Amino acid sequence: MGLNDLDTVWMRLCGYRLAGPVRWHGEAAKQLLAGDLAARIWSQATDDDRIQHIRIRPADHPGTDPPQTGSGVHRCRLDVGILLMADSDDKARAVGARLCTGALAAGPDTVGWTLQSLL
Repeated sequence: MGLNDLDTVWMRLCGYRLAGPVRWHGEAAKQLLAGDLAARIWSQATDDDRIQHIRIRPADHPGTDPPQTGSGVHRCRLDVGILLMADSDDKARAVGARLCTGALAAGPDTVGWTLQSLL
């Protein structure tokens, strides 16, 4: 990256909602999953992605949706914010979506989860 390229590079924020089934519920369980997902996102990132900060928090308060009748499966929603350096919002959103998709695919506890862009 040359000196002139720095004129177009700005800190960008990407936001996503991750949602899917879980067999456990409660704030402690969601915080544990959020920490695990943040670690997975960091592990997906490369130096070229220029990630500065990742924050994941429960999207629903105070708890998850009640389980579907007889299934014991709850629906969990987590909001993800990724702050990164990029020269366009589209590029930042593409990087963020790629990292979140990779993080969801990297663990058996997030099989069947969805990704929705918030910003």
